[in-house]
Amino acid sequence: MATDRELEALKKRLRSKLRDASGDIGIAAADLQRVLDELGRLMQSNDRLRRQNRRVRLKLQRAGIADDVEVDGGGDDDAGDGAP
Repeated sequence: MATDRELEALKKRLRSKLRDASGDIGIAAADLQRVLDELGRLMQSNDRLRRQNRRVRLKLQRAGIADDVEVDGGGDDDAGDGAP
């Protein structure tokens, strides 16, 4: 797993390539693998936080504390993740 410093350096390199490019750009396989690994990790973390937030909101609603908190609908945490 890449460190934060390595990911930041990779991000800068890729942004520089993108900024200077006018068409397709080449990315080393190892760099692409690192980006995809980090993307997957972030997506899993995001899904986990969405589920956790939903459980907390439902618990608050059942306790009668969440009168002004929107529980079903409107929020983006239930959109498109397939989780109930």
